[in-house]
Amino acid sequence: MKNRGFVIAAVATALVLGGVGYASFRQAYGDGASAWPPAKPVRTLGAPLPGAPVVTEPRADGHLVSGADVHMESAALALSRKNGKKAAHVCTEWEIWSVTPAERVWHTECLDGPQLVHAHLGDGTFENSFTGRRDLVADTEYDLRVRYRDEDKAEADRWTPWGMRAFRTRPQRAPLANAGTWHVRQDGFRVEEVAGGFQLPVHLAMVPGHTGDPDRPMFYVTELYGQIKVVKGDLSVGTYAKDLLNFDPRGTFPGTGEKGVTGIVVEPKSGDVIASILYDKGGVHYPKVVRFSSRDGGLTAAKQTTVLDMPDEPQSAAHQISQLTIGPDGKLYVHMGDGMVVTTAKDLDSFRGKILRVNLDGTAPDDNPFHDAADGITAKDYVYASGFRNPFGGAWRADGSYYQVENGTAIDRLSRVDKGVDYGWDGTRDSMLKPKLYIWEPSTAPTSIAFIDPDVHHGSGFPKSKHGHMFVAESGPTFATGPQDNGKRIVEFTFDGGKVGKPRKLLEYNGTGKASVVGLAAGPDGLYFTALYPDADTTAPDAPGAKIYRVRYTGDS
Repeated sequence: MKNRGFVIAAVATALVLGGVGYASFRQAYGDGASAWPPAKPVRTLGAPLPGAPVVTEPRADGHLVSGADVHMESAALALSRKNGKKAAHVCTEWEIWSVTPAERVWHTECLDGPQLVHAHLGDGTFENSFTGRRDLVADTEYDLRVRYRDEDKAEADRWTPWGMRAFRTRPQRAPLANAGTWHVRQDGFRVEEVAGGFQLPVHLAMVPGHTGDPDRPMFYVTELYGQIKVVKGDLSVGTYAKDLLNFDPRGTFPGTGEKGVTGIVVEPKSGDVIASILYDKGGVHYPKVVRFSSRDGGLTAAKQTTVLDMPDEPQSAAHQISQLTIGPDGKLYVHMGDGMVVTTAKDLDSFRGKILRVNLDGTAPDDNPFHDAADGITAKDYVYASGFRNPFGGAWRADGSYYQVENGTAIDRLSRVDKGVDYGWDGTRDSMLKPKLYIWEPSTAPTSIAFIDPDVHHGSGFPKSKHGHMFVAESGPTFATGPQDNGKRIVEFTFDGGKVGKPRKLLEYNGTGKASVVGLAAGPDGLYFTALYPDADTTAPDAPGAKIYRVRYTGDS
């Protein structure tokens, strides 16, 4: 017993000297880690405990995050049994504790799949004094805990110690008085409501060459939960296609509810609409690209054809197939998230974590950088660029260059997309830094890009000083209420050679509801954008009250 006491004292001393603390050692290895109620965590900053998961997001103790959208990520960990043999990581538990008073306010069950190393508030349950809440209290300290379990669920000792991260929620901004729901930050512009009644409108695509005919389609909108809407020149709204999902997409925000129909583009010659969709097979969701054709001038879809099916590439909420564009070469460019599986991004044998280049009939162009018909047509033959985490939106500049915005962890990335380039995402923060044109830190969740081109829609009516400029939608924290410091706005980038300047705000949300900015497109008389959620403090993100707006140049100061 004396020897055992000596060993514990020695280990405790070593942990203190290493910056961990004896209290955390006791918390992880004693005090009933598997008992209920769970042991009260003791806050210690510094190095993680031996054998505990390392929390990578929030990325540092004291990191500021949105109380409505806490991204929780942890590093993969090699597990082993007592006999030294490797063990599989089968599920993960996440907890959030308040500091004052010290109580567990949110937790998950033992999550598997993508949530092994990546979780959102929507994946768990609020409890104790936070029962019934949808978010954490603003401007408050919390502790995040995470632990892994191996494949032997019958034994209580198969848990790792708890990994911990202390973080703080951002203060809640109050709307500015007399600034309107959308606060315009540049002189000469105003915001106008275009249409309403949308359910989770994600992206929108203008009809090329729209003449202003009030009876013809002007643009199309994807609704995440299974519809495509058409807006005519008179701004009336119709349903172009419906019931596009073969599963019930409803779930929590942020979390499992963020999946369905996303990207959209209009083929210039035929007027066909092409959309990106998840579909269910055996309880797993897979991405595909679908082409819709019409017999009534584009008002309703009469036929749909699968252009590209990826039945062996499972994806889930958020990191899924997203935006579509058609390049100057007439090819279809498809944005693919990594499916929350980091290793797919750099794996050329996977569609995920890529930007794909596809012929409009779904075949692989033979001039793609990795095309090799000799070994059969596989994912590699479609890859245009690789190494992306979640390349949400993209757009073409008049000079033929292509750009994408990508959601990271604590940082986001804007980059020019070049043929055959590996953009490096490997699960680490540093891998998001190159190649890049601009880094958002902290994250603002950029989702779409639009360029002001004088040869397209007459420059959207914007002054000549804006021609060639890039505008980016920053959606901000998912389903957060009211104005946010880190998103819910449109920003402007200028170009100087191969570099971009710092973003300048064009407008930002100033309401008291949930509305944000997600889809963005240059139209005949302004920049059009989707507000993904209603302008109301609602508990239902899919309430059919979201709107489409446009930013017009009026010249007024």
